[in-house]
Amino acid sequence: MNRAIVFEAPGANPKLDRIAGKGVTIVPVGDLTTLPDVAAGLARDGMDLIELCGGISPRWRPIVKAAAGPQVRVSSVTFGIESLVPAARFNQASIDGRPPRGAFIVIQPGADPTQDRFIQAFPPQHTTFVPVPDEAVAAAIARELVEDGVGLIELYGGFTSAGAAAVIDAVAGRAPVGVGSFTLEATCPGSMISGG
Repeated sequence: MNRAIVFEAPGANPKLDRIAGKGVTIVPVGDLTTLPDVAAGLARDGMDLIELCGGISPRWRPIVKAAAGPQVRVSSVTFGIESLVPAARFNQASIDGRPPRGAFIVIQPGADPTQDRFIQAFPPQHTTFVPVPDEAVAAAIARELVEDGVGLIELYGGFTSAGAAAVIDAVAGRAPVGVGSFTLEATCPGSMISGG
Protein backbone atom coordinates (compact mmCIF):
# COMPACT_ATOMS: atom_id res chain seq x y z
CA MET A 1 0.00 0.00 0.00
CA ASN A 2 1.25 3.46 -0.89
CA ARG A 3 0.28 6.07 1.66
CA ALA A 4 0.91 9.71 2.40
CA ILE A 5 0.98 11.53 5.71
CA VAL A 6 -0.05 15.16 5.28
CA PHE A 7 0.66 17.60 8.09
CA GLU A 8 0.35 21.33 8.59
CA ALA A 9 3.68 23.14 8.86
CA PRO A 10 4.27 26.90 8.71
CA GLY A 11 5.84 28.00 5.44
CA ALA A 12 6.08 24.48 4.01
CA ASN A 13 5.92 23.87 0.28
CA PRO A 14 4.21 20.51 -0.34
CA LYS A 15 6.04 19.99 -3.63
CA LEU A 16 9.54 20.90 -2.48
CA ASP A 17 9.52 19.77 1.17
CA ARG A 18 7.99 16.30 0.78
CA ILE A 19 9.98 13.21 1.67
CA ALA A 20 9.33 9.91 -0.09
CA GLY A 21 10.34 6.67 1.62
CA LYS A 22 9.47 2.98 1.61
CA GLY A 23 5.73 3.00 0.88
CA VAL A 24 5.13 6.32 2.67
CA THR A 25 5.39 9.91 1.51
CA ILE A 26 5.55 12.73 4.09
CA VAL A 27 3.92 15.93 2.82
CA PRO A 28 4.06 19.16 4.85
CA VAL A 29 1.50 21.79 3.86
CA GLY A 30 1.87 25.46 4.77
CA ASP A 31 -1.49 26.63 3.38
CA LEU A 32 -4.49 24.38 4.01
CA THR A 33 -6.36 25.84 1.05
CA THR A 34 -3.93 23.88 -1.16
CA LEU A 35 -5.09 20.53 0.32
CA PRO A 36 -7.40 19.68 -2.62
CA ASP A 37 -4.56 20.16 -5.12
CA VAL A 38 -2.17 18.21 -2.89
CA ALA A 39 -4.69 15.36 -2.55
CA ALA A 40 -5.34 15.22 -6.29
CA GLY A 41 -1.58 15.09 -6.93
CA LEU A 42 -1.11 12.31 -4.39
CA ALA A 43 -3.88 10.32 -6.07
CA ARG A 44 -2.14 10.77 -9.44
CA ASP A 45 1.07 9.57 -7.79
CA GLY A 46 -0.65 6.29 -6.86
CA MET A 47 -1.41 6.80 -3.18
CA ASP A 48 -3.95 4.35 -1.73
CA LEU A 49 -4.30 6.16 1.60
CA ILE A 50 -3.92 9.78 2.71
CA GLU A 51 -3.56 10.30 6.47
CA LEU A 52 -4.22 13.84 7.72
CA CYS A 53 -2.48 15.00 10.89
CA GLY A 54 -4.33 16.08 14.01
CA GLY A 55 -3.56 19.72 13.28
CA ILE A 56 -5.80 19.48 10.21
CA SER A 57 -9.46 19.55 11.24
CA PRO A 58 -11.60 16.55 10.27
CA ARG A 59 -13.63 19.21 8.44
CA TRP A 60 -11.04 18.84 5.64
CA ARG A 61 -11.52 15.06 5.30
CA PRO A 62 -14.47 15.16 2.84
CA ILE A 63 -12.77 17.89 0.82
CA VAL A 64 -9.58 15.85 0.55
CA LYS A 65 -11.59 12.72 -0.25
CA ALA A 66 -13.49 14.49 -3.06
CA ALA A 67 -10.23 15.79 -4.53
CA ALA A 68 -8.41 12.44 -4.25
CA GLY A 69 -11.24 10.41 -5.77
CA PRO A 70 -12.96 7.13 -4.91
CA GLN A 71 -9.84 4.96 -5.18
CA VAL A 72 -8.06 6.73 -2.27
CA ARG A 73 -9.02 6.23 1.37
CA VAL A 74 -8.66 9.26 3.65
CA SER A 75 -8.21 9.21 7.42
CA SER A 76 -7.50 11.91 9.93
CA VAL A 77 -5.95 11.88 13.37
CA THR A 78 -8.29 12.51 16.27
CA PHE A 79 -7.76 12.56 20.03
CA GLY A 80 -9.55 10.74 22.83
CA ILE A 81 -10.95 12.40 25.94
CA GLU A 82 -7.75 11.66 27.91
CA SER A 83 -5.81 13.77 25.41
CA LEU A 84 -8.05 16.83 25.26
CA VAL A 85 -6.43 18.84 28.07
CA PRO A 86 -2.82 18.15 26.98
CA ALA A 87 -3.84 18.75 23.34
CA ALA A 88 -5.33 22.11 24.33
CA ARG A 89 -2.07 23.02 26.10
CA PHE A 90 -0.09 22.00 23.02
CA ASN A 91 -2.40 24.05 20.79
CA GLN A 92 -2.13 27.14 23.00
CA ALA A 93 1.67 26.88 23.05
CA SER A 94 1.57 26.66 19.24
CA ILE A 95 -0.64 29.73 19.03
CA ASP A 96 1.81 31.52 21.33
CA GLY A 97 4.65 30.68 18.91
CA ARG A 98 6.41 28.15 21.14
CA PRO A 99 5.09 24.72 20.20
CA PRO A 100 6.57 21.74 22.02
CA ARG A 101 8.27 19.18 19.81
CA GLY A 102 5.87 16.70 18.23
CA ALA A 103 6.41 13.14 17.06
CA PHE A 104 4.70 10.95 14.49
CA ILE A 105 5.10 7.21 15.05
CA VAL A 106 4.60 5.33 11.78
CA ILE A 107 4.25 1.56 11.42
CA GLN A 108 6.61 0.50 8.66
CA PRO A 109 7.54 -3.20 8.56
CA GLY A 110 11.29 -3.73 8.80
CA ALA A 111 11.95 -0.22 10.16
CA ASP A 112 14.63 0.52 12.73
CA PRO A 113 13.28 3.25 15.04
CA THR A 114 16.78 4.41 15.95
CA GLN A 115 18.36 4.46 12.50
CA ASP A 116 15.32 5.47 10.43
CA ARG A 117 13.97 8.39 12.49
CA PHE A 118 14.29 11.92 11.18
CA ILE A 119 13.17 15.46 11.99
CA GLN A 120 11.40 17.95 9.78
CA ALA A 121 11.73 21.51 11.07
CA PHE A 122 9.58 24.43 10.03
CA PRO A 123 10.44 26.84 12.84
CA PRO A 124 9.17 27.13 15.40
CA GLN A 125 7.69 23.67 14.71
CA HIS A 126 9.84 20.53 14.95
CA THR A 127 8.36 17.12 14.19
CA THR A 128 10.21 13.85 14.71
CA PHE A 129 9.14 10.95 12.50
CA VAL A 130 9.81 7.54 14.01
CA PRO A 131 9.15 4.50 11.81
CA VAL A 132 8.58 1.37 13.91
CA PRO A 133 8.37 -2.23 12.72
CA ASP A 134 5.24 -3.00 14.72
CA GLU A 135 2.91 -1.86 17.49
CA ALA A 136 4.85 -3.62 20.24
CA VAL A 137 7.85 -1.34 19.64
CA ALA A 138 5.64 1.76 19.36
CA ALA A 139 4.69 1.85 23.05
CA ALA A 140 8.33 1.76 24.16
CA ILE A 141 9.23 4.47 21.64
CA ALA A 142 6.33 6.65 22.82
CA ARG A 143 7.51 6.34 26.43
CA GLU A 144 11.04 7.32 25.36
CA LEU A 145 9.78 10.31 23.37
CA VAL A 146 7.77 11.83 26.22
CA GLU A 147 10.66 11.26 28.63
CA ASP A 148 12.75 13.27 26.16
CA GLY A 149 10.24 16.15 26.25
CA VAL A 150 8.07 15.49 23.21
CA GLY A 151 4.73 17.24 23.76
CA LEU A 152 2.49 15.48 21.22
CA ILE A 153 2.39 12.04 19.59
CA GLU A 154 0.39 10.96 16.56
CA LEU A 155 0.06 7.39 15.28
CA TYR A 156 0.08 6.43 11.61
CA GLY A 157 0.28 3.37 9.42
CA GLY A 158 -2.61 1.27 10.64
CA PHE A 159 -2.55 1.03 14.42
CA THR A 160 -5.14 -1.32 15.88
CA SER A 161 -7.25 -0.24 18.84
CA ALA A 162 -5.10 -2.39 21.14
CA GLY A 163 -1.87 -0.92 19.72
CA ALA A 164 -3.12 2.64 20.17
CA ALA A 165 -4.26 1.83 23.72
CA ALA A 166 -0.78 0.51 24.56
CA VAL A 167 0.77 3.81 23.39
CA ILE A 168 -1.79 5.86 25.35
CA ASP A 169 -1.01 3.80 28.46
CA ALA A 170 2.75 4.14 27.94
CA VAL A 171 2.49 7.93 27.65
CA ALA A 172 0.34 8.09 30.81
CA GLY A 173 -1.10 11.55 30.13
CA ARG A 174 2.26 13.27 29.66
CA ALA A 175 1.37 14.15 26.04
CA PRO A 176 -1.73 13.90 23.88
CA VAL A 177 -1.87 10.84 21.62
CA GLY A 178 -3.71 11.13 18.32
CA VAL A 179 -4.93 8.10 16.42
CA GLY A 180 -5.93 7.81 12.76
CA SER A 181 -9.65 7.34 12.22
CA PHE A 182 -12.08 6.79 9.38
CA THR A 183 -15.73 7.74 9.03
CA LEU A 184 -18.31 5.00 8.54
CA GLU A 185 -18.66 5.59 4.80
CA ALA A 186 -14.93 4.85 4.39
CA THR A 187 -15.27 1.52 6.17
CA CYS A 188 -18.61 0.48 4.63
CA PRO A 189 -18.36 1.32 0.92
CA GLY A 190 -21.53 0.79 -1.05
CA SER A 191 -23.76 0.87 2.03
CA MET A 192 -26.62 3.23 2.74
CA ILE A 193 -24.18 5.16 4.95
CA SER A 194 -22.08 6.11 1.92
CA GLY A 195 -25.15 7.02 -0.09
CA GLY A 196 -25.05 4.10 -2.46
